[in-house]
Amino acid sequence: MRLGIMQPYFFPYAGYFDLIIKSDRWVVFDVVKFTRKTWMSRNVILEPNKGHQYVSVAVVRSTADSLTETQVAEFEFAATKILRQLKVYDGRAPHYGVVRDLVERAFSRFREQGSLLLRDLNVVCLDETCRHLGIPFAPEICSSLDLDFSAVDHAGAWALEIADQLGAESYLNPPGGVGLFRAEDWRSRGIELEFTGMPQLTYDTGNLEFRPNASILDCMMWLTADEIREHLASRPVHRAENLG
Repeated sequence: MRLGIMQPYFFPYAGYFDLIIKSDRWVVFDVVKFTRKTWMSRNVILEPNKGHQYVSVAVVRSTADSLTETQVAEFEFAATKILRQLKVYDGRAPHYGVVRDLVERAFSRFREQGSLLLRDLNVVCLDETCRHLGIPFAPEICSSLDLDFSAVDHAGAWALEIADQLGAESYLNPPGGVGLFRAEDWRSRGIELEFTGMPQLTYDTGNLEFRPNASILDCMMWLTADEIREHLASRPVHRAENLG
């Protein structure tokens, strides 16, 4: 079993889904501190004058700093604003209507759930995106798994403890996290440490300026689900010992 673990981001870039498509089991890593102005609550789409703009969700200001407690603020306003921002693609991108409908479904599902948590909104957005792309997605919420983190002594140990306790044979991480892990710790537990190759996904954006690693919303505006999924599936996986 190959395990993938990530914080729940808001309509993240294609590399996030590269992890999902290559993982057999997926854990939503929600036992972390919420950080403002990060991919937890915003992402990037195109804009004709400035080149890009942020689509974002405001959160309730409180003393709670855990992602498991962070609540969405003024959800209806945020949903309306984001759908309005997406209109920049109307008449430009071939799949504008499909992506707009996807976002509306995600907002509607979150509303019907009755949850106020940012984590739950992001998981719904991830699920709707995976459904569109044809990628199996069965997320497990880390805070609900009754895991023991008493042995965690550095940033890379969180994933090691989750992988070990869930019986993973290998763990897959984005390439930017190489420096977090102690390879010898993984070898001692008999778990293969692997990293994805950064998916260099480029595409024609018409008269808008292409921006690498923009939100998956932007990718889906210009590319079909098959094109995105096939590109991600073709990207290599590297073992830790083979990395420079």
